[in-house]
Amino acid sequence: MTLSPQQYPTSMAKEDPKRQKYYVSRKEKVDIKCRSCGRTETFPVAELKAKKYSMPENNPMQIKCVCSQTFEVDFEFRQDYRQKANIAGSLRTMTTPRIRARQCRVVDYSAGGLLLAINDALPIKKDDRLIVSYRPNADSSEIERVIMVRHCQSGSLVGCAFIDNGAGLPASATLQ
Repeated sequence: MTLSPQQYPTSMAKEDPKRQKYYVSRKEKVDIKCRSCGRTETFPVAELKAKKYSMPENNPMQIKCVCSQTFEVDFEFRQDYRQKANIAGSLRTMTTPRIRARQCRVVDYSAGGLLLAINDALPIKKDDRLIVSYRPNADSSEIERVIMVRHCQSGSLVGCAFIDNGAGLPASATLQ
């Protein structure tokens, strides 16, 4: 198998049923499998990270297998796999009392962070430290975590990384 960049308009690339998505972890290697013949090959992809092949608006990589099958792949460079969610929560600054927290939704999460959807216009910027509270399901207790804003998209989507010890805070805890 061989890797090569492919030039396709974004709309065409998304509709291709042969297109595959691979998550690249800290190893920066990926095992690609041909759907036609089942052959698997490992590729180093560290040099692709700078080119942002993980972004949907960019071109996919084209793979040519020894069986003559050609297909496209997308690489998503993440430290942790994200799972989709739709969890109600609240968001506040480190000094804001719980009663004044703003509503948000956890739209996806991983072991390392959250993607939050916010309806209200909030003055949030990169590197802000916030507290998010949410209940993963109806049977669980509320989780409160300290997060750092990694990116904001038009004020409505906020990508955050956990910066506390991973255990979260009891709902009654306060931070100074």
